[in-house]
Amino acid sequence: MKKEDLKNSGYSGVITQDKIKDLLEQPIKDVHSLVITPRPDKIDSDSVDLRLGSYFFVPRSHRSPCFIPGITIPQYLYHEQYIPFGSYLVLPAHYTVLGATLEFIKLPSDVSGEILTKSSLARNFITIETAPWIHPLYRGCLTLEIANVSNTPVILYPGVKIAQLILLKTSHDTIIDKKDKIEGTYVGPVRPEPSQLDKPEKALKSLGIKPENVFYPADEYLNDEVYRNHITMLLERWKEP
Repeated sequence: MKKEDLKNSGYSGVITQDKIKDLLEQPIKDVHSLVITPRPDKIDSDSVDLRLGSYFFVPRSHRSPCFIPGITIPQYLYHEQYIPFGSYLVLPAHYTVLGATLEFIKLPSDVSGEILTKSSLARNFITIETAPWIHPLYRGCLTLEIANVSNTPVILYPGVKIAQLILLKTSHDTIIDKKDKIEGTYVGPVRPEPSQLDKPEKALKSLGIKPENVFYPADEYLNDEVYRNHITMLLERWKEP
């Protein structure tokens, strides 16, 4: 089946090797083209291997007794570490780091993706606990939550194959008015990205929960107006370029 036939057929399912190669050969400006760079040296019958990049967000001890999604600044949880090719990162037992794929990916407007842990690594108790779904038109390196679920430290080498990318044709094209519109929380990253979460008051607003009825650990501090203003100022400062 030719590319045009595939695009117009309403076909939905896993894209296989020959179709992946066809998509990679399309002009980069075509919204229906697939870009994976550096270019993979091998494409399996129904997947593409992705390699581990050199940048990591390594957890560190936090100054507070807990992490409150949407309130605590995520950068306080990690410090960034660069591991050059040929060197390694020690991943202790029962420990998780944020990494990223070496490859930068551009998905077509009518293709979704899913990331799976390489089975050879999974059998050594390394798992990619990432949000595995990739939406059409995604651009960027993929952030990976890499967990060592064994009882023994494991060595990670940047550049090794760590994940499999599965591509799936959507039942219809998601492009709007034939313009390449890129939307989403995470767009164009080239390193691991920390989470971007709404404050609980905003997240619970759709349920009719009033802000004054949202409680936190250590409410005597978090519900204090001066402290809340300080947190708001830090969040706004963090968003500045």
